[in-house]
Formats: sequence, C-alpha cells, structure tokens
Amino acid sequence: MSQKTPIVVMADDDADDCMLAKEAFEEVASKAMVLCVEDGIKLMDLLLNGSRLPSLILMDLNMPGKDGRQALKEIRSIQSLQHIPIIIFTTSHEEKDIVFSQEMGADLFFTKPAHFSEWVNIVKMLIQNYVPCNGESRNDPVKI
Repeated sequence: MSQKTPIVVMADDDADDCMLAKEAFEEVASKAMVLCVEDGIKLMDLLLNGSRLPSLILMDLNMPGKDGRQALKEIRSIQSLQHIPIIIFTTSHEEKDIVFSQEMGADLFFTKPAHFSEWVNIVKMLIQNYVPCNGESRNDPVKI
C-alpha cells in the first residue's frame, strides 16, 4: 500500500455491512483501502497505534464494547484526530441519535441503506467530498 493510498475505516459489528461498504468502494473504482473493525475499542486502537491515520471513518452507533457514541466522543476529544471526517452509518432513525451525532462533531448521519445502489450513491458522494484523490486532505467537507 502506497503512502498516497487513502484509508477508510469502517467501525461496525455487522460483517455484511462492512462487505457492502467495501464492495461499494470497489464499484465506484475508488483507490481507497477500506479497513473494518468491529467495535470502538478496536477503532481507537487503530487510530492511536496505527502507522497512518485514515482519510475517513464510517461508524455505526450500535456496537458491542465501546459503541459509536463513546468512540465519536473520544475521537473528537483528541486533538490529533479531530480533523478526520466521521460519517455515522446506523440503523437508527431516532432524532436523539442524529442530534447527538451532530453535537459531537460527526460530519454526516445516514440510516444504513437497504439497497446496494444506495450504498454506491453514498460512497460516490463520500469520495467526492471526503476521500482525497492523492492522499491529500480535502478542505471543503459537507457538514451536517
């Protein structure tokens, strides 16, 4: 993997959703490497001890161990991680989860798509707005 290859980390305990995300990135011919972790504990370990920070984090709110709410709050409290865009992907439709995510600094909130074509459309938008083409940061993210 090149230092220029963008890394996208998906924190989700549902292996099928991780597979769908990886396939959607492949479908749109993204050069990003998609890594999956199944909980907030592994996400934080990767962020704090990995060799490179990701360009983007996709995160479920409902995970065992450290859930997405706890991980989001922790990431936004660590200055060296605050610049990483975080996109919430969850089954929740609850207003309280949307408000919490926004208040804690998530960039976008999505209820998990029901169809693969929806995954592809979302990934296209994420690549355009959040995933750097040449390993460089984007300066114009879309905010919620």
